Amino acid sequence: MAPRYTLVSLLLALATILQTFVYAQATNETVPIAAPFLSRPDINSVALNITRHNDSLISPGYIFMAPYQVAQAGPYLFDNSGNLVWTGFSISGPASSHDFRVCEWNGSDHLCMYQGNQALGYARGHGIIMDNQFQIVKSVQTGGGLPPADQHDFNTINNGNQALMTIFHPVQYDLTAYNISNGQGYIMEGAFQEVDTMTSEVLFEWRSLNHVDPSESYVLPNTTDVSGDGLTKDTPWDYFHINAVDKSIDGDYLISSRHTETIYKINSTDGSIIWQLGGKNSDFQQDFNFSYQHDIRFLSENSTTTIVSLFDNAYNGFNGSAYFSEGKVVAINNLTMNATLLQAFPNPAPFGPNDTSGGLVSASQGNLQMLPNGNAFLGWGSNAFISESTADGTPVLSAYFATTGALHYRAYKFNFTSYPTDVPALYTFAQNDTAPTAFYASWNGATEVASWAFYGGSSATNMKKLGTSPKNGFETVATQAGYQNFTMVEAVASNGTGLANSSVISTFVPGAQLSAKCTSMQCPMTGKPFYDSTVICAKSSD
Repeated sequence: MAPRYTLVSLLLALATILQTFVYAQATNETVPIAAPFLSRPDINSVALNITRHNDSLISPGYIFMAPYQVAQAGPYLFDNSGNLVWTGFSISGPASSHDFRVCEWNGSDHLCMYQGNQALGYARGHGIIMDNQFQIVKSVQTGGGLPPADQHDFNTINNGNQALMTIFHPVQYDLTAYNISNGQGYIMEGAFQEVDTMTSEVLFEWRSLNHVDPSESYVLPNTTDVSGDGLTKDTPWDYFHINAVDKSIDGDYLISSRHTETIYKINSTDGSIIWQLGGKNSDFQQDFNFSYQHDIRFLSENSTTTIVSLFDNAYNGFNGSAYFSEGKVVAINNLTMNATLLQAFPNPAPFGPNDTSGGLVSASQGNLQMLPNGNAFLGWGSNAFISESTADGTPVLSAYFATTGALHYRAYKFNFTSYPTDVPALYTFAQNDTAPTAFYASWNGATEVASWAFYGGSSATNMKKLGTSPKNGFETVATQAGYQNFTMVEAVASNGTGLANSSVISTFVPGAQLSAKCTSMQCPMTGKPFYDSTVICAKSSD
C-alpha cells in the first residue's frame, strides 16, 4: 500500500504550480509553434526544443507522440534533433489521437494509434492501423455490447493478430455506502478486451466489478477532476480507472488501475486475479512505493520472477506518495512474494531553461519504454516533455514542447521507414525578375530523402538541373543563381536514386512596393513577426 503523505501532497501541489510558472516563462521566450514552413504554410507544428543531446549514447530512431491542446493536435514524428518528420494533423480524422507508435500487423511494421472523442479522463473511439504510406488499412473496435474503446490502451500483440483495448463502462450501482443515498447511483467499471484485429471478434473480456470491490479505491466520488460524482450516467464514479493492459508469453494479462493504485495479474482462462501489487491489498512486500501509475508492461517472465516496467506518477493532482514522478523497472519474485526496485528513471533535471525544480511531477498520463539497446525513453504525460536515459539512468536526451499547456498521453522511439503517397511540396521566391531564386522544399513523412535536386527554367517544359543540396530538417532552404520563372524539385535517396518530383510551379515575385520590404529570401508576413530564413539557408552544391 502506498503511504498517504499530507505534507507530500501539499508540496507536490506547490511544485506543480511552480513548474507551470517556470515553463510558461520558458516557452514565452520561444516561438509557440515551429518556424513557418513556406512550402507547407498549412502546417503549424509544435516545436520540440532539445535541451540535452548526447550523440554517442542516444538511441537511433524517430520520436513518436500525439500532442493535444496545441494548435494542430494529432500524431507527429520528430528526429533526434527535434526536426519535424511527419505531421498527421487531420489525416486520421478530426477526433483526438493518442498512443501513436510502431506496431506489427499483417507481417510487417505498421503505425498504430487510438482515435476517439474525448471525455473527462477517458474517451470513446477505436484503434487505427496505418501502413508505411500513412494510409489507414484497418480500424479495430471493441464489442460484446460494451461502449467503444477507451484511449488508455490499444496494444497489439501476437504479431498484430490481436489487440488489447481498454473500456470505460458506466453501470447502475448502489452507492449508499458512499453517501449517495437519494437514489440509484452510477459507477464506472474498468474493462478490457482482447480482440481479433482482422475481424474485431472479442476473444477475451474482463470487467473490474466482477473481481475488485469499489472499497479498494483511493479516489472517492466527487474528490478529483476525473473521479465523477456517481449521480448520473454521464458522471459515474470512476473507482477503478484502468489505464494499461499487457499480455505475457504464457498468456496471462497484466493491468494497471490508477485509482486503486494497483497492478493486477489476471488469469487468461477465468479472469481471476493471480496476484496484485500495490494498493490496499498487495500480495507482496515492496522496497518501493508507487501511486496513480500508468503504462505497466511485461519485460520478461520465468517460473520464479516477473520483470515489469511502469511509469510512477506518484501524484494525481490531489494526493501523492513521492515528490517526483519517475519510470521504474521492478522484479517480482513469485516464490518469496517480494517486489524489488531494479532501476528508477527520474526526470534528468535540469530539463530546460529556468528549471530549478530538481524533478518533474506528472499528475496524469506518462509512459516508460525500454529500448532494444537498454536505454529508457519516457513521455512525461501532463508535462509536455520527453527524455531518454541509458540503462544506468544517465540522461542522454531531454526535450520539451514549445507550447505552454500542451499535453501528450505517451511518447515513444522507434525506427521506421515511410513512403508517403503524396509528392514533395515546393515554394520558390525571387525578389525581382533579375534576383536569385530561393527554393523551399519539403516532403511530409518521407524518411528516405537524403538530398534535393533543384530544377528551373523559363517555362514549364524548358527546365534544367540547377544544383543539389543535402536535406536539412523538415524544410530545406537553398538559393540558386539567376531568376527561374518555373521550378521543380526532386527528392533523392542516399544512393542517388530519385524518389519523387514536386509539381512544377511558378516562382513568386512581389510587386515593386512590396519588394522594397523583402530580403533576397522572402517577404515579411503580414501581422506576424518577420522570420528570416537566411538563418537556416542551406548551401547549394553542383
